[in-house]
Amino acid sequence: MQTPYRLAPASPKARRLAAERNVVISALRGSGPEGAVLAADVLEAPAAARAEPMSTVWRLMAERMTHAWTSVPHFYLARDVDASALMRWRQDVTGAVEKETGVKPTYTDLMVKLIGLTLKYHARLNSSWSEAGIVWNEEINVGIAVGVEDGLIVPVLRSADSASVAEIARQRADLVGRAQSRKLKPADLAGGTFTLTNLGMYGVDGFNAIVNTPQAAILALGRITDRVVPVDGEPAVRPMLTMTLSCDHRLVDGLRGAQFLDALAKLVENAGSQSA
Repeated sequence: MQTPYRLAPASPKARRLAAERNVVISALRGSGPEGAVLAADVLEAPAAARAEPMSTVWRLMAERMTHAWTSVPHFYLARDVDASALMRWRQDVTGAVEKETGVKPTYTDLMVKLIGLTLKYHARLNSSWSEAGIVWNEEINVGIAVGVEDGLIVPVLRSADSASVAEIARQRADLVGRAQSRKLKPADLAGGTFTLTNLGMYGVDGFNAIVNTPQAAILALGRITDRVVPVDGEPAVRPMLTMTLSCDHRLVDGLRGAQFLDALAKLVENAGSQSA
């Protein structure tokens, strides 16, 4: 004859706390009379993990990143550059850009401009992958990775090669503002040909990003920080920036990736000499 199932002896308070903390009360060893589970036993027990449903944005991001990571053969190229000229350029254009747009230009804005200029002469980095072959994109539209409460999205800045810094700053401020208030439209996320992700403002020195398929590459920026580097054979302190290029090896080989990164590095180190 089977013994009838009996609930583990527990105080009413212990049962209430167990329900609140998602603790399986029958798994606890009680310290009360006849092994009854008391409130103190529940409080000492680790709470079980509680599954939280994903938002639509986060689930889509997870699916896209999983597909990119498992289907794209990644390789990475890193370059440290002297950001002295970039910092001076930002100081020089800030007043005029703020007067024209009401927006203070960021390093992201300046880098979008420099990336756009570099992609004009390195079209393979501005291409996209398709099963039919390489897609040569006529426009240069740089997406910027933006973290929002629900996940990561990539609104697109149009005509990065021909737009002025002021136009880029205006676009960026509008897109980021609408992203954070959940007012982006599908068109704001479409048409990107290259992606920039910047974690420098969070103190990150450098990192490897996942390619935003079907694009050929993504550039990751770390923070600008003072480092001791050799200058004319002597140690000197310079504000340095680490740029890491992640490439889809189906579209870009090491030589083409290195040529793009070298050209971009030279623009950064001579920033401000080109048209803004």
